[in-house]
Amino acid sequence: MKSKTPKKEVKSSAPQSKFTELFSEQQFKTIFLVLAVAIFIVRPFLSLSFGPSSDEVYHKPIGDLSYDYLASFGKNDSIYRFVPNNRDDASLLLNYGPLLEVTAAAIYKNIGTDPFTTRHVVLTFFTFLLILFSGLIAQKIGGWRAATLALLFMFLSPRIFGESFNNAKDPTFAAGYTVAVFFIISFLQSLPNPSWKKTLLLGVGIGLGLAVRIGGILLYAYTLLFLLIAILSNKEYYERFIALDFKYYGSLILKLIVALVLAWIIGIITWPAALESPIAHPFKALAIQSQYPTVIRVLFDGQYIPSNEVPWSYNLKYIWLTSPVIVLVGLLLGLGLFPKMLKNFNRNHLFIVIFISAFPLFYIIYKKSALYNGWRHSYFTYTGIVVFAALGFETLFRMLKNRNAHIAIYSLLVIWLVLPTVFIAKSFPVSYVYFNEFAGGLDEAYGNYQIDYYAASAKPAADWMAKNIPVKDSEIVVSNNPWELNMCWDALKNKRQSTYIRFRERNEQNWDYAVFLPQFVDPNMMRKHYFPPKGTVYEVKIDNSVIACVVKRENKSDYLGIEAVKKNDFQNGIRLLEDAVRYDQFNEIAWTYLGIAYASIGRMQDATAALTNALNISPEYQLPQYYYQQISGMGRR
Repeated sequence: MKSKTPKKEVKSSAPQSKFTELFSEQQFKTIFLVLAVAIFIVRPFLSLSFGPSSDEVYHKPIGDLSYDYLASFGKNDSIYRFVPNNRDDASLLLNYGPLLEVTAAAIYKNIGTDPFTTRHVVLTFFTFLLILFSGLIAQKIGGWRAATLALLFMFLSPRIFGESFNNAKDPTFAAGYTVAVFFIISFLQSLPNPSWKKTLLLGVGIGLGLAVRIGGILLYAYTLLFLLIAILSNKEYYERFIALDFKYYGSLILKLIVALVLAWIIGIITWPAALESPIAHPFKALAIQSQYPTVIRVLFDGQYIPSNEVPWSYNLKYIWLTSPVIVLVGLLLGLGLFPKMLKNFNRNHLFIVIFISAFPLFYIIYKKSALYNGWRHSYFTYTGIVVFAALGFETLFRMLKNRNAHIAIYSLLVIWLVLPTVFIAKSFPVSYVYFNEFAGGLDEAYGNYQIDYYAASAKPAADWMAKNIPVKDSEIVVSNNPWELNMCWDALKNKRQSTYIRFRERNEQNWDYAVFLPQFVDPNMMRKHYFPPKGTVYEVKIDNSVIACVVKRENKSDYLGIEAVKKNDFQNGIRLLEDAVRYDQFNEIAWTYLGIAYASIGRMQDATAALTNALNISPEYQLPQYYYQQISGMGRR
């Protein structure tokens, strides 16, 4: 009788029960690739719906002038004399790597495409790397299911989605940062002798981050730190290391030097100021950007505060309030199941994922860095959060060996991914104003946090005016974001143009139409829905929150009355301003000047009442505060 050859035992992660995965690893790989290709194809078309962001007024000329400098091999150095309008820190713009700007300029200057359309399409290709490589980092650690989750988490995060089409600095830096982290992991996986291919890709990844923002220099420190940890955590590597075995590590040292030098070359090759001073200028830029000197007001927790005085919790709170809830659930899952994660995944790789988010966030707190307009300068830290969240869910899947449990988790994922998807669809192309369910949605955040700081809503407002209001030669149009409007009208071949006016001074000038965004509007006015102003004929609205409005001026009594008061014609001023507040009882500016006019002719009780009305509408308005205090002081004397 022939003896039976025993079958080789095969280890399986599946339990002894009849449970089988709903989707195989190969199927998830296919799903990932299909989603990635679809995202890659559709995003350039979506970019056509986006107008210019408020920073592009500065960054586009930098791209043009940087391209001229490079194309002339440094002979055209006009970039060093660039002075943008309304900005007193023009030289600071030389401290950014203009890789994206130069790439776009090279295209539209040579083939004649529309500059902003070209910029936005090029930007979609850069920022696609953020979405793709977030998934690929998760795949390196947790497999293709985790990769698919990370891809979807990043793509369907409305903040990232909305800014990945016309914010040329923050999502693009996040993309370079993420690519670099992926290739750092790949490089470390090949120790002690990585291939030249992985070496060159590591250099390209680090270079992409450096070419957008000098903060990419962090990736040099990361590479060395993670390499040291990998060596110390491996017995053979460690023993060779402490023995100073240069023969063993010779190839690694050479390749590391090549990768870091290549990264530096890529980082500065399109950067005129760095080409003039390849070592000194990048470090000068790093010092400046670590404590950015420009100070603006930012709306946080219901009040405007200087950008260099934000509380330590600023970034952390914004991340909590503006990330999709499903990502935050995954993050909390990962924290709760962290001991299981350590058993399932490579510990060094988990450390990298945690470190690339946690270290920058806490370093920003430690340095008390100035922060602007939400947490856009920290978007690069979101990669680690997304990957960790995906791994949190992957750990839960591996723990629960029950088919029904898996179905429940998949159902939860689908439902909670639908919520940000619906918001993106209904708010497009202003999707980045998203606040999650923990924040109570956009309506609860309205008047408490920055909303449309990049003026994305200017385009739908400009499009509506171009379609519905014929241009008249005598027409006067004003806005607190005129440049974005004018660029949109230029793209439509519409002859209408607007000029700048502060929202607080809106009634002190003559105009026929105005487009206002709630930038620097008194948050009390926003919360009490005194914005938009009377006469609004069109609203860019999400839920119950007005993101932009088109106002038709049907009554100019406020403007004429204010002019009369300024000329000391108080009787006519009072008559006109009384008509203005009858027309619009929430016109805080008319109430203020009416109070000034009353006080000027001795009607102190009426003046006090008018100024009180102004302050009830807009408590932060300084002009009625001043006159109210003056009148109160007179009464005490």
